[in-house]
Amino acid sequence: MRVRTIVGGFVAIVTLAAAVILIVLGSGRPSGEQVVPASDTTSAGSTGATGVTGATVTTTLTELPHPTIADGTAPLVLRLSGPVAASSPTPLLSPAVAGKWTTKGNLETFTPTSSLEPCSTYHLTVWSQTTATGQLPLGTQRVLKLAVACPGVHAVQQALARLHYIPYRFHPHTPTTTQSGRETRAAAAHAAFKPVAGHFVKVIKGAPPLAAGQVDATTRGALEVFQETHGSAATGTAGAGTWAALLGAEAGAHTDRTPYTFVTVSQSQPESLEVHRGNKIALKTPANTGVPGAPTQNGVFAIFARFVSTTMTGTNPDGSHYSDPGVPWVNYFNGGDAVHGFNRPGYGYPQSDGCVELPPATAAVVFKMLAIGDIVVVSG
Repeated sequence: MRVRTIVGGFVAIVTLAAAVILIVLGSGRPSGEQVVPASDTTSAGSTGATGVTGATVTTTLTELPHPTIADGTAPLVLRLSGPVAASSPTPLLSPAVAGKWTTKGNLETFTPTSSLEPCSTYHLTVWSQTTATGQLPLGTQRVLKLAVACPGVHAVQQALARLHYIPYRFHPHTPTTTQSGRETRAAAAHAAFKPVAGHFVKVIKGAPPLAAGQVDATTRGALEVFQETHGSAATGTAGAGTWAALLGAEAGAHTDRTPYTFVTVSQSQPESLEVHRGNKIALKTPANTGVPGAPTQNGVFAIFARFVSTTMTGTNPDGSHYSDPGVPWVNYFNGGDAVHGFNRPGYGYPQSDGCVELPPATAAVVFKMLAIGDIVVVSG
C-alpha cells in the first residue's frame, strides 16, 4: 500500500512537470498564427482540409499568376509553401473555362484546353482551406482578378488574311502549321497571342495598301466587314466578342467566300469610279468630284455609314448654305464626303462640294454592291 502511494505521487509529479514544460514551450508560438476553421463554407464541394495535427506553420501562396495575362493559352500556376495536400480544395476559375487542374509538388496548375478568351476578365478563387502537406490551411480566401490581354494589330491582320477578309496573304518567315481550316482553336489562339514574324503579299491587283502593324483604313474596313458578317456592331476595333468570332471562324475554316470589294475614284478627267470585285472591274461609270474650294480628298477610306436616302446640308465655297433632301444611295467614306446619286446635266468633271456624285440609276447599282467597311480609294 505504501509502495502504491509513492508511485502515485511520482506520477503526479511527472505530470505536473510535463505541464510546466508545455507552458514554457507554448510561450514561444509565432505571433502571426491564425485560428483556422475546420471547413470552408464558401467552397461548395471542397474537402474542408483541416491541416495536420501539431502543425505550427500556416500555408502561404509563394507564387500567383500575373494580374495581366499576356498569353491566354499559357497555363496558370499557383505555388504553395509546401507540397499540395491531397485534401486541399481545387481553385476555381470563373467564368468557367474548358481545361484541367493538375497538382505536382508545390504547384497547382490550370491548363486551358484552348485558351482564356482574349480581352476578357476572370476571377481565380483560392479557398481558405488550401493546404500544404504538414502545414495549417491558408486560412483566408483569396480572389484574384485576371485580365487577359487583347492581341495586337499584327495578330488582327494575320487573322483577317487567313480568313480572306483583306486582299493580302501572310507569309511567315519560318514554316508554321497555322492555316485557316487546318488549325485547332488552340492553335488559332496561340497565333493570336504570339503572332509570328513574316510579310504580307498582295493577291489582288490594284488593291488598297496595307500598313503592317498599323490600324490603317484597309485593316479597319476589313474588320468592320467581318463584324457585320458575324452579326456584331461594325466598330473596326477587336474586343472580346470580335476575338471570339475570329478564333471560331479560323477553327471552323469560315473564310470569306465573297470576292474582296473596293472602289477606286479617279480625279483625272474624265473623272470616273470603278467597283472592283476580286481581280475584276465589276462596274465603271463617269463621276463628279469636288470643285476648287471644296475638293475631294485623295486617300484610302473605309465606308462608315450608308443610307438609301438622306438630307445633305453644308456650305458652298462661296459661303452660301445648301440643304438637299432625298439624296439617294449614300455611302459616307470621309467625314461628310460620300459616294451617292445626284442629278446633273453631265458627269466626269468636278461639280460637287467634296462628294463623289454618280447618275442616280448607277448609284443604286453601286449601293447594292457595297457594304460598311468597303474601301474607297481616291486619287489623281
